[in-house]
Amino acid sequence: MGYLFLALALAAGLTKGYCGKKTSGYTSRVTDAMAVNTVRMVLCIVIGFLLLVLNGQVALLRPTASLIAIAALSGITTAAFVVSWLMAVRKGAYMMVEVFLMLGVLIPLLGGLFFLREPVRPVQWIGFLILLGATWVMCSYSSDQNGKVTFSIVLLLVFCGASSGLADLSQKLFVRTASGLPVSVFHFYTYVFAAMVLLPILLLMRKKEAPGVTKAFPRKLFGYILLMAVCLFANSFFKTLAAGQLNAAELYPLNQGAALVLSSIMSAVVFKEKLTGKAILGIALSFVGLIFINLL
Repeated sequence: MGYLFLALALAAGLTKGYCGKKTSGYTSRVTDAMAVNTVRMVLCIVIGFLLLVLNGQVALLRPTASLIAIAALSGITTAAFVVSWLMAVRKGAYMMVEVFLMLGVLIPLLGGLFFLREPVRPVQWIGFLILLGATWVMCSYSSDQNGKVTFSIVLLLVFCGASSGLADLSQKLFVRTASGLPVSVFHFYTYVFAAMVLLPILLLMRKKEAPGVTKAFPRKLFGYILLMAVCLFANSFFKTLAAGQLNAAELYPLNQGAALVLSSIMSAVVFKEKLTGKAILGIALSFVGLIFINLL
């Protein structure tokens, strides 16, 4: 079941990426992108609450100290990831983000190993290193296109990868301490905390804008935002379910590696972006790394 949950999470993530690509022209300004992300978090809160209502589980929203602590870690790091990812992309380090997201996988791996007693076999470490190398190969042309990566961008990328890794670790912590709580409770509080972080940032950015700069979004964008919110919730929801079935060493490298391969293929097939020789080599290495982690 764990691999089925992960497949559903990947499908949701791929759809979310497609919608993000289609709407990128409407969010060229940082403030607009922040507004879209804030609305997505609010919609995810609504989705989580509706799931609890439909399942008759609203009473389970009563918070406990451990639930709030883990959900706060999840929500704050999710918001931190959104902001740092946005800033990194704006600085032209889009592909380098993938390298640091793969490095961020080390956090749930080590957390699972030392705190949750989930073993990592030597062959899985080899697979992770192959995946990291594959990611580097696929992203190596970034420096050629965007120039030398500065120290400040490296720090931003480290922060982005770390926040993603901590958000993944929070999923593992929840499934180990949930005591029968449904995943929708965890994600309801996750997006509450994420919205609480993003909303003040957005309001501050709006306040600093010159009068008349803010423009209303076109109507068709709201359909994409709603679909992206549904896919965002589904991605995290099913990945958390998978975290209850798979070890961190199986789940998170597979998730990041498969997402990288699928997004590359989607870019080539749907958006007609040319796959270079390095990208094809990176995809091949990714498959090898995934075989090491999950089949050997």
